[in-house]
Amino acid sequence: MLLSAAMIVKNEERFLAGCLDSIAGLVDEVVIVDTGSTDASVALATARGARVHRHVWQDDFAAARNAALDLARGDWILYIDADERARPCARDRLNRELADPGLCCALVRFHPRSGFTAYPEYRLFRRDPRIRFRGAIHETMLPDIERLIAAGDGRIGWSGLTIDHLGYDDDQSHKLPRNLRLLVKETRVNPNRIYLWWHLGTVYRDLGRLAEARTAWQTGIGIARRDDTSPPDGVLCYIEVIRLGLDHGEDMRGLIDEAAAAYPDDLFLVWLRGQALMAAGAFTLAVAAFETLAAIDADSLVTHSAYDRRVFGADALAEAGTWAFRLGRWRESEAFFRRAEWRAPDMLEWRVKRQLAGARAAALP
Repeated sequence: MLLSAAMIVKNEERFLAGCLDSIAGLVDEVVIVDTGSTDASVALATARGARVHRHVWQDDFAAARNAALDLARGDWILYIDADERARPCARDRLNRELADPGLCCALVRFHPRSGFTAYPEYRLFRRDPRIRFRGAIHETMLPDIERLIAAGDGRIGWSGLTIDHLGYDDDQSHKLPRNLRLLVKETRVNPNRIYLWWHLGTVYRDLGRLAEARTAWQTGIGIARRDDTSPPDGVLCYIEVIRLGLDHGEDMRGLIDEAAAAYPDDLFLVWLRGQALMAAGAFTLAVAAFETLAAIDADSLVTHSAYDRRVFGADALAEAGTWAFRLGRWRESEAFFRRAEWRAPDMLEWRVKRQLAGARAAALP
C-alpha cells in the first residue's frame, strides 16, 4: 500500500464529504481519528470507506495526529484536514514522484485560504516511527523530518499535488477561546517559537484586546532579532505590528526597513512600504513599490509565504490610483485606474474611479 490519508476530525460534516471526494482514487486508504463528533461526521466517513477511530480529546493536536499515524498502513502519509481539498492530480504521476527511494518528504503547493497565492507545505512524508507531530497547537512534524535529513536518511522533493484550505473563509470566532487557551499554554512550553506568538497576537486582536496583541507580536519580533538566521515566521510579527501602526497613523518606515533587511524577499513588506510612503507623501518612491507588485503574476507565484492576491497585478495599480486620488493627484490617479481597468475590464469600480479622477483632472486650470 503506497499512500494513507491521515486525518483528525470533529464535527466536520459540512466539509468532510468534499475533502474525501477530492482524494478518492488518489490515496489507498483514509484513516480518521475522530475527537468527539456529535454530528454526522463519523457516519459520513464510514460510508465513504474510511477507517474511523474514536480518540478522547486531550487538548493536544499532536497527540490526535500521532494516533492517526499509528493506525495508517501506507508507505507514505498524506496529512490533510476536512476543510481542505486536493486539486485533481494524476495518480500515476504521484506514484512516480513517491517512488524515489531517496525522499523522506514531498512538498505540495498549498493555498491557505481562498484568494491567496501558494506556498510549499510539508504534507507528504514517509510513514516512519521517527516522524511524529509535536505541539499542542500548530503541531508540526518538520523537526523530525529535518533530523532525518541531517542524519543522511532522506531528502525533500516536490509532488504535483496542490491543496486548497477553505476553513478560513468562514467565521472563526467560535475557535478563539480554545485557541487562546492552547496558545497561552504552548508559548510556555515553546517560548521561542515565533509562529505561536504571531497567532496569539491575532487571537487577542480578534478579541479586541489590541494592547495584548501588540505585546505578543513584539515578543515574536524580539525573538527574531536575537536569531541571526532570520527565522521565516519572524516576518509575520513584524507585519502585524506595522499594520497596526499604520492603522493608527504612525510612521512605520523605520520598522519596515528593519523587517526588509531581515526578510528581503517578502513581498507584503513591499506593499506596506508603499502604504507607508504614500502616507508620508513620498509619492514617487511609493509608486515604485506598487509598480514592483503590479509586475508580479499571482497565478504562477509560489514563494515561502502565501499572499493575498490583491497586492499584485491590477490591484496594485488600483491601490496606487486610490492613493493618488487621496493626495489630489488626479491625472496620476486616472492613469493608474486606466491601467488597472485595462487588465481587469470587468471591474466596474475601477472604471468609475477612473472616470471620477479624469473629471477632477479635466477641471484643473
